Amino acid sequence: MYELCFPGAITGETEVDCPYCGTQLTVTVEDPMGEASFQCCECAGLFEVDFGEGIVRYEV
Repeated sequence: MYELCFPGAITGETEVDCPYCGTQLTVTVEDPMGEASFQCCECAGLFEVDFGEGIVRYEV
């Protein structure tokens, strides 16, 4: 697991870079203090974003 810091999001949408291929993704933020899982549309990599902590978690 690897962690990268990124600016926190409020609600609505925010942009996150895929930790695998670097593609910039627009993701929906339902809970600005919660966590959400996403899948990259380019490389199909799975990762989690913890909006409260401002980190991205993914398998190396």
